Amino acid sequence: MIKNFIKGILFGASLGSIGGLLWAPRSGKATQQLLKDYVDEVSGSLDDATASAKELQQSVKNFGQEMSHTQKTIQETIPTVMTSLQKDVEAFQFQAEPRIERVNEQVEELQTHIASLSESTTEDETENKDQA
Repeated sequence: MIKNFIKGILFGASLGSIGGLLWAPRSGKATQQLLKDYVDEVSGSLDDATASAKELQQSVKNFGQEMSHTQKTIQETIPTVMTSLQKDVEAFQFQAEPRIERVNEQVEELQTHIASLSESTTEDETENKDQA
């Protein structure tokens, strides 16, 4: 069954080609020139596509190399940056600790003053009620 189908396709293609050549509106030379021009155009397009594909391949290769270089640079830089940040944090903590202690002392002192003011205000109110 498939053999018959293939034979039919080949027979139809042959008859179509012969019929096209016999009933073509151009002369044989004009048709040959038209075919030659078409083949040249397609060949030129294929050459352009091939050149573009090669450029793209080279661009992808360059991109991969640059990414590899960037990754290597990052891997070399991160430890240095981390060490520097750690030193900065330690220096900040060293400078901030005495200040934080002073602030806490002042807060305690203010709380003591507020408590003593509250006590004296309460005592004054109690004395005023007793006198009245």
